[in-house]
Amino acid sequence: MSAYDLPKISEFDRVAKHYKSIKPMKSKNHPIEQDIRPLGDRSRKWERVKKFSDNCYAFYDGNGGDNISWSEYHNVGNLSDEDHKALAPMLWTREVGGWNREILRVRNGSGQFAHNGRYSFLERALPSGFGFVVDNGKQYIILNKTRYYLPKSDYGNYYRRNDETALQVDDKKYLEFERDMVNGWQIMADSFTYVPPRTLVDKERKKQFKPAMDSYYSWLCVMAPMFREHLEDFEYHYDDDACQARYQAKHNIAREKKDELYTHAKEQGWVDENTHRHYYTPEPQHALIIMEDEEHSMRMHMAWGFLRDSNLFKAHESDRKLFRSQYNRWINKVCGFNIKIDAQVITKEDK
Repeated sequence: MSAYDLPKISEFDRVAKHYKSIKPMKSKNHPIEQDIRPLGDRSRKWERVKKFSDNCYAFYDGNGGDNISWSEYHNVGNLSDEDHKALAPMLWTREVGGWNREILRVRNGSGQFAHNGRYSFLERALPSGFGFVVDNGKQYIILNKTRYYLPKSDYGNYYRRNDETALQVDDKKYLEFERDMVNGWQIMADSFTYVPPRTLVDKERKKQFKPAMDSYYSWLCVMAPMFREHLEDFEYHYDDDACQARYQAKHNIAREKKDELYTHAKEQGWVDENTHRHYYTPEPQHALIIMEDEEHSMRMHMAWGFLRDSNLFKAHESDRKLFRSQYNRWINKVCGFNIKIDAQVITKEDK
């Protein structure tokens, strides 16, 4: 059995039984009063089960929500008991007065960034019959062959705890499932459904700029090969002086292009003193000016980073088609043709 393996517990009674079977751990950093009971291998004590009451247990993964500091990096600070319970990756509850219904609440990480530790934990700890998948940067719980989007929350964001504007009230961005003797596990019928955030292309607006967009593409296909040595990816060898020199030259010219683009933007009044040159990217209205003007001095500068990361210099025809797709995605983004639709909550009434 691997140290990463966790029991795939499917019923509330078995959660309670498993908790009772685990001997609490004790160390110089964690007294017996903390009641640390590892879910699986005892070397991974931060992956633990906690008892709140006879009718409520929680699974923690050490990556957020726990009120125990496992390292200096995972210092929880002043985490209230309410937050501790609300932010549990998995919370098991049983209705008081009988076993008629069990509820499993599953929560993603807090903060709009990757939570790889949480993803790994859920994949290993969810009950039998549940699945977990990351698809195109979004996380889903799978049950009965149906995907349910698992949104990230801004409540309890580790990096915003000292930010007075941070979300202080639970936004309830989680999924809840219920189990009974007849139907087994089901998504809660009176719950809400999350529609994940999407990015669509404003085709009508983009159509207005299609001639300029096509012309810019053709221009790049002609001009970029002149800079092939500084744009093309190559196999790097640490012990090869020529490779090191080429890599350094490639890095230097990329920085020069970035600096020159920033300087031009500053001269045009497109940026202020608070804009750092390293992070500068033209605003859509400014990118359109550069794209539409066939004599603009910043045409290559604006596309440099894109060209360096693309597969323009691949030999096969299929790769050239892929390059056109890459160009379309890049131009949609830089020229503001994309429309971002935020995640939506659909209630039972909306359905």
